[in-house]
Amino acid sequence: MAEDIWTDNLVTILGKIKDLRRRGWIKRDVCSPESDADHMYSVAVEVLLMAPPDLDRCHCLELALTHDLPEVYSSDFTPGEIPAEEKHALEQAAAQRLAVELNFPKLAEWFNEYEEQSSPEARFVRCLDKMDNIVTAAYYEREGRTDWPVVSEFSARTLDNLAQIGGNGRDACIQVVRQIVKTSEKRKKHE
Repeated sequence: MAEDIWTDNLVTILGKIKDLRRRGWIKRDVCSPESDADHMYSVAVEVLLMAPPDLDRCHCLELALTHDLPEVYSSDFTPGEIPAEEKHALEQAAAQRLAVELNFPKLAEWFNEYEEQSSPEARFVRCLDKMDNIVTAAYYEREGRTDWPVVSEFSARTLDNLAQIGGNGRDACIQVVRQIVKTSEKRKKHE
């Protein structure tokens, strides 16, 4: 019976994370916006491509592939939509629930590490999380999936967030964001 429950939990959780569309893109009327699963996968690929050699790449992947998983139960909130303390409490409870339902306590540990930014790996993955918004925004603009100027809208806030996070790998993320902004501006001049 326990195996049946675990399997049902797995099916439900993975299905929901694939279906959970990122609210910020929905608010900007993006056609076919990414899901939380899409976003976590992108961050994981960015880990593979950009992880500094002195970080534990495997652990960075663990954090990247689970950092938004609690949103299955807590929902995806955009910045300022609810108070930060409330968001954290909802996500903390969701992480604990996931750890129990999947019989995998590490999920709650990794969530806490990521939220508290208590390791160099967590800080690096947070940088990638922020950078990925600009990567995705550039794709949506280039493909005509939004009428919003999302790269210019998000770039200053993303660079500010990256400056506050610090840590190894941050400068590479800043460089990618700046290059995307530069390319986006060039593209707009030629349109």
